[in-house]
Amino acid sequence: MGWMICEVPASQTYPLRQLLLRQDRSDLPLHMPDDDVPGAFHLAAAGEPGQVIGVVSLVPAAPAFLAAVPAWRLRQMAVTPIHQGSGAGSALFVEAVERVRSRGAATLWAESRDTSLGFYVGHGMRAVSQRRHSTLGVS
Repeated sequence: MGWMICEVPASQTYPLRQLLLRQDRSDLPLHMPDDDVPGAFHLAAAGEPGQVIGVVSLVPAAPAFLAAVPAWRLRQMAVTPIHQGSGAGSALFVEAVERVRSRGAATLWAESRDTSLGFYVGHGMRAVSQRRHSTLGVS
């Protein structure tokens, strides 16, 4: 396995957010308003001491489609390319599900890039048709 999952401050997710999710968009902030929502929390998969190899943020939030409540949003999930396929992302996802379930979640939802949709569907999530992702008004 080689990693452990732990709760971290949002700021510890920023390096991977920049490297993997915002590498082509230096104009977008790494800190997101969702980071400050009461109840939000952030998980990291840590390899060797101090080495974060994966991150995910969870926010209590209702989606813009019909879903059971309370609902939680999974966002900003990223795993370093060298560790993709190692199980680190799956471990993060499973821990995220367990933690939101323990907080009473009835729904876990996410918006996904096409390249990661298979990961989420493979872990039991369903695609919602006719949804389109945008960030700060940029599609």
